[in-house]
Amino acid sequence: MRKYQGILFAALFCFAMLLLLAAGLWWYRPRRAEPVPGRVYESERMPENNAVLNPEPEVAEKQSGYCLTAEDGMLLIFDGASGEVCFQTHMPLSEFSVEEQEKLLEGVWFDTMTDVFHYLESFSS
Repeated sequence: MRKYQGILFAALFCFAMLLLLAAGLWWYRPRRAEPVPGRVYESERMPENNAVLNPEPEVAEKQSGYCLTAEDGMLLIFDGASGEVCFQTHMPLSEFSVEEQEKLLEGVWFDTMTDVFHYLESFSS
């Protein structure tokens, strides 16, 4: 009989814990917030002047010509139409003045390859 009382007590204890767990989950369940009438929330505000001035998408024009830029301390010449490296010089960036180094890091555009070589010759002599 004592054995059955222990099993009954354990079953009642488990049942009570299960009820407490269910009550806790029910009590702390996520509730849906009801909007307050007449109140405007931040996500509902729109700017006063929201007219679209330019509805056509802007298409970036591909630059034709050649771009002289520096990567890994060396000068490279990129083709503007394809964007691929068309010539790799063996001139280090350190041979140029600080102002020219800043320009070369951003990229200097030229119309022809001859203009690029004239630019490089003016600094190599």
